Amino acid sequence: MQIHRLKLSGFKSFVEPAELRIEPGLTGVVGPNGCGKSNLLEAIRWVMGETSAKSMRSGGMEDVIFAGTTTRPPRDFAEVVLHASDDGGEELVVTRRIERGAGSAYRVNGRDVRAKDVALTFADAATGAHSPALVSQGKIAQVIAAKPAERRAMLEEAAGIAGLHVRRKDAEGKLRAAETNLARLEDLMAGLDAQISSLRRQAKQAERYTELTHKIQAAEARLLFARWREAAAAAKEARAAAVAAEQQVAAAQAAVTAAQSEQAGAAQQLADAREELADRRDDASAHGHRMAALAEKLEAAEARLTDLDRQQKRLEEDREDADRLTSAAVEALARLTQEVAASRAAVTTAETARPALAERAEDRERAHRTAELALAKATADHAGVEAEWRVAEAAVEQAEARLARIEAEAARIARTRADLAESGDADADVVAARKAADDAADGLAGLRDRLTADQARKAALQTARDDAASALAAARAELAGVEREHTALTRDRDARAKREAGRQGLATALDRVSVAAGYERALAAVLGRDGKSPLGAPAAPQDGRFWTGADAPAPVADSLLARLTNCPPELAARLALVHCVDADDGRALAPGEWLVTRAGHLRRWDGFIARGEGAAEAAQLEAANRFAELDAALPPLRAAAAAAEAEDKAVRE
Repeated sequence: MQIHRLKLSGFKSFVEPAELRIEPGLTGVVGPNGCGKSNLLEAIRWVMGETSAKSMRSGGMEDVIFAGTTTRPPRDFAEVVLHASDDGGEELVVTRRIERGAGSAYRVNGRDVRAKDVALTFADAATGAHSPALVSQGKIAQVIAAKPAERRAMLEEAAGIAGLHVRRKDAEGKLRAAETNLARLEDLMAGLDAQISSLRRQAKQAERYTELTHKIQAAEARLLFARWREAAAAAKEARAAAVAAEQQVAAAQAAVTAAQSEQAGAAQQLADAREELADRRDDASAHGHRMAALAEKLEAAEARLTDLDRQQKRLEEDREDADRLTSAAVEALARLTQEVAASRAAVTTAETARPALAERAEDRERAHRTAELALAKATADHAGVEAEWRVAEAAVEQAEARLARIEAEAARIARTRADLAESGDADADVVAARKAADDAADGLAGLRDRLTADQARKAALQTARDDAASALAAARAELAGVEREHTALTRDRDARAKREAGRQGLATALDRVSVAAGYERALAAVLGRDGKSPLGAPAAPQDGRFWTGADAPAPVADSLLARLTNCPPELAARLALVHCVDADDGRALAPGEWLVTRAGHLRRWDGFIARGEGAAEAAQLEAANRFAELDAALPPLRAAAAAAEAEDKAVRE
């Protein structure tokens, strides 16, 4: 990532809007103490998502806003805008704005984002608020005194994989949250099961209550009907009696009219009839009161029925609430299932990025093997120095031993001379002694020559042994690294073979095509996701994407087909009209023609362009080429290791 401009407004000492341009090359900021040089670095860290007020030399995050002076009022907000470009040349504008009492807000290319999104953006670019590339006061001492874990973090950031750790941590957090939600859902389902059991018992009680209520209502209805029937019969009898009395009154009145002469007797009869009529009317009134009482009882029964209907409705509403709770639990389970599927998709995406990580790990492995070779060579040099030191010590000890022998020989000769002086024939003894001395000198010279030859031979053997040990260590280290890489690629190749077997024998395009080294990204950009589609038509019609092949047109002059070492016939029509160049020269393309660069930049005749596509497919093609290269290099390496081991064994013997 390359930073071009930095705009500040209201940030610490930059009360007025200021702009810092960072041109290509070296840009320096010079000024006296307290002029704001460190504030520029802190502004870069702050816009990259720094959340620690202590790291910003402040008591709180709002302290970065200009607090005012005796001549200037304080500002209500601070804003920093960072203009940069990523490795692909795309422009990136990051803005962070903080207001008093409102907190910070982030924008990337004019869109409102979260602080986490800004941190992930810079982490993917191998930088961030805590990047070692931002060297502040005391940072050098911290780097020198850093622990191995801190140095590893710096190396991972320099290698560009720090963002993957952040995304992996985010995915793990989501998985843990999903597991927590699943556990909570299980608890809720257990509680709902208990509630369902209780509701079932209550429903059974309600059904029994309803049944008993119906029986009581039927019994009360039968009782009321019997009472009403008795009352109706009594009223009928009273009406019949009243009709008869009225008939008698009419007859009496007729008799009074017909027999006025008998008025006295008829008046008495009339008085009796009237008394009887009064009694009948009293009876009818009593029957009416009884009918009113029965009507009141009927109204009470109807009120009781209404209350029972209301209770039944309330029970039905309780049952509907239980059904809604169950539906909510089912929806929560479905939502959690979707979240688990999304988390698994994120894990699948991280697994797709694994080939790139494996390639970086292979680069580190090769660097490790180089370091092992250097260590083995240094060890061999140290062993040679120790051997020379031991030879020198042995030579000194031998010289001391020879000096002691010469001194003993001189003492012996002195004793011999003393003995000769005491004997009679001194001349003969002197001649014999001189001859013995000459013989001893000749023998001493021969022994010295032999010692010198043995020392030279010993030094030569030690040098040969050290060279053989160094060569053996280098051969073993190189062979081990190549075998590990070859084993990993073989395992990946076997996994793809199993997947191919699961597709009913239909191989994918990437499994059958071979391209020259350096053109993997170009072929991956042209095939895209179609590179993972099977070759050939399926036996039975089914949904999916398949390469069935077609008649290939005449290839263009610089066709991508010329860069392929093995091309299935199903892909010939797709690749014949694809221009493959080192860099896009802007040439005009005829209808149906494509142009792709070795870096994977694609342009079609209809104006469509694509960059950065097919990373996973390119990694698979590069892995296939690397596997072929290692498969060819393994036998010579094993033979060289065996020869080096045999040579080392022979030298040691």
